[in-house]
Amino acid sequence: MTDRKKELAAIAGVLALLDSEAAPVYPQRPLENAPSVWQAYGRQQTMLNRDLIQRRVIKRSR
Repeated sequence: MTDRKKELAAIAGVLALLDSEAAPVYPQRPLENAPSVWQAYGRQQTMLNRDLIQRRVIKRSR
């Protein structure tokens, strides 16, 4: 009976060791710095408006 208990304790110890090594903890990236579709759309609109304004300025100065 003691052999069976020792065997189960050894198996439980090995399984606990394997479980603790299998899941490394990585720091999560903060969501506030993650790029979004709305940010890309805003940048695109800003570049488009700047381009239109620059074209108007060039036409007026000639």
